[in-house]
Amino acid sequence: MAAGIRWRRLLWQLLLVGLVISLLGLAWLDARIRQRFDNHQWQLPARVYARPVELYSGREMTGQNLDQLLSLLRYRPDSAAREPGSYARFDGGVLLHTRGFRDSDGGEPAQLVRLRIDGPRIGKLTDGSGRPVPVARLEPLQIGSIHPGHSEDRVLVKLEEVPPLLVHMLMATEDRGFHEHHGISIRGLMRAVFANLRAGEMEQGGSTLTQQLVKNFWLTRERTLSRKLVEIPMALLLELHYSKAQILETYLNEVYLGQDGGRAIHGMGLGAQFYFGRPLAELEPHQFAMLIGLLKGPSYYDPRRHPERARQRRDIVLQAAASQGLLDEKVLSHFRNKALDVVPKGGSALYAFPHFIDLVRRQLARDYPPHILASEGLIIHSTLDVLAQLVAEQKLSDFLTPHKELNGAVIITAPDQGDVLALVGDKSPRSAGFNRALDAQRPIGSLAKPAVVLAALQQPAKFHLGSVVTDGPFEVRMEDGQVWQPKNFDNQSLGAMAVTDALAQSRNQAIARLGLDAGLGEVIRTFQKLGVQSRIPPYPSIFLGSLNLSPFETAVMYQTIATGGQRTPLRSITDVLDRHGQPLARYPVRPEQVIDPEPAYLLQWALRQAMTQGTGRYAVAQLPEKLVVAGKTGTSDGQRDAWFAGFSGSHLALVWLGRDDNGDTGFTGSSGPLRIWTSIMAALPQRPMRLAPPTGVELVWLDPDGERLSGKGCDGAREYPLMTASIPQQTSACGKVQSVPGGIRKWFKGLFD
Repeated sequence: MAAGIRWRRLLWQLLLVGLVISLLGLAWLDARIRQRFDNHQWQLPARVYARPVELYSGREMTGQNLDQLLSLLRYRPDSAAREPGSYARFDGGVLLHTRGFRDSDGGEPAQLVRLRIDGPRIGKLTDGSGRPVPVARLEPLQIGSIHPGHSEDRVLVKLEEVPPLLVHMLMATEDRGFHEHHGISIRGLMRAVFANLRAGEMEQGGSTLTQQLVKNFWLTRERTLSRKLVEIPMALLLELHYSKAQILETYLNEVYLGQDGGRAIHGMGLGAQFYFGRPLAELEPHQFAMLIGLLKGPSYYDPRRHPERARQRRDIVLQAAASQGLLDEKVLSHFRNKALDVVPKGGSALYAFPHFIDLVRRQLARDYPPHILASEGLIIHSTLDVLAQLVAEQKLSDFLTPHKELNGAVIITAPDQGDVLALVGDKSPRSAGFNRALDAQRPIGSLAKPAVVLAALQQPAKFHLGSVVTDGPFEVRMEDGQVWQPKNFDNQSLGAMAVTDALAQSRNQAIARLGLDAGLGEVIRTFQKLGVQSRIPPYPSIFLGSLNLSPFETAVMYQTIATGGQRTPLRSITDVLDRHGQPLARYPVRPEQVIDPEPAYLLQWALRQAMTQGTGRYAVAQLPEKLVVAGKTGTSDGQRDAWFAGFSGSHLALVWLGRDDNGDTGFTGSSGPLRIWTSIMAALPQRPMRLAPPTGVELVWLDPDGERLSGKGCDGAREYPLMTASIPQQTSACGKVQSVPGGIRKWFKGLFD
């Protein structure tokens, strides 16, 4: 008897201890759940967007350009363009239903826009009622993300933004009693228990949506009895503290839907973009069904790797929705016959332009630490012009396709704003490898010569564009005893010639003499004024381009030339917003006049002559007659690098070609990059550069010796723009006659005749 009492007492004590431990465990679980749920903030990557595409009457845009845009933005055809993100074609044009968006300028509402394509440009732009529209903007294209350290990615959606059909289909498939249970389904658990007993292992979980959220949020993915015993009380506690709406919204943003390399795809918002290239709100029932089907096994049902499995699973979800009255038989049959409609991997436009994103990342790093960029969900509005980027990629690829051993880089900017409109760092533009545009340090060849001429022009008492230099052999003995003997590309010497001609024809010996006369130190300071930050070796070989620069730094130099001496740091970002769309930072244009307008204008004029009379003649022959452009070819020793940099009034473009093994490219600047540059400029909307001389510059006629004034019609006389301080004091005999008033000049001419 006594022994029985002692056992009962011990049993009660054990039960009491077990109860206390259970209560403490529940309290700990409760605290853990509330702390994580209340304070949880998903680590969201910074998202980078291109600039909105502006549509207006007269804009250069071919039908092919428009098709490319609609494809990238994933607009879908619809006979009446009824929904945002759709379009309908009609004879000679397109009816667009644009998507609304928000940006730092206020954004745009969704609207119907009808546009006609008139040859290479937009002819007429009206709204849905036929009224003229001055300008319409297509939503910014997301071009990349800057990921958190754990490589989890998602696009947050609010429950009210989620299409109701998706929610109902999810419940029909995963948890039909979601609104009735309190975290667990007894019927589902019993069904799972019997199934597991028959299988002899944990085969089914009988999980509700709440339990699935607990598993994803707090627990591991393994199927064990111990995990299930923890999952059940956590689900009950979660439902005790939070509403069904809160649980459902968190679930929709948390679910794992697949892998993109090192990036984990979470949430229905990102899943819609990753698999279909469209916002969640624009998906159709068969696409909702596929996303829901992936919950059972994202890898097993991956539609890109296992399309048949994915289709079968999708159809099961559609059938479940129909059994709950969400779809009638006709609609069910229609969507079961639909293709999967999955875009190719990378076809959602995310990471479409990795080399440009590389530039964005580097420029953001100056203002934001990595953990902020990787976790706060910043919205980055960039300067990328999608059409310019596509043109740059296509033209580089077209040229390099038959030349497998070559690689290249292209940079396009808007000189007035300092905006980088396009950046290509590899002949495979979607490759995220070595970024040649930013990191390839290569000799710039004759692209250095404008800096030499500018260094001379900044000494107006000694030099002007008509000054005569000798294109002939000479040698310079260096401090280390070596002798430098510059040679011309054609191994010939042309003798005395004007500075303008030496630059236009890219004569090495003449430019080297000019550099020595102007002073090595002055040339180095001019490079620095133009924006070169790399170390510049103090050797005269820099006059001819032995200086190693990246294509990007070279573009910075030419940007200053294109703006008439205003150094504007090239920017890839216009503004940064927080995850809620509130402005955090702007990146305004802050130009600095580093070269006086007069010598800067003279250099632009000389580079224009390089296009009309020198190594750039090919481009002038191909481009529209009224398009005034300027530029310079460049070729390094042994043709290892071929360059061209040039600009109009609206675009500056730089092209580099080379081999990664530093071998001979087989091209000069004029036979390779100039061709690519010309095709790029021909495909972009252009404004001619302005060549109106500033105050302090006069057009004068000079004698061939460059030291005397002359007159129109005099033997060998040429007209040059000269700074006032450069105008010679002496006048040739013919020039004196030409300077006499017209009537008297004719009398003298008749007398001498």
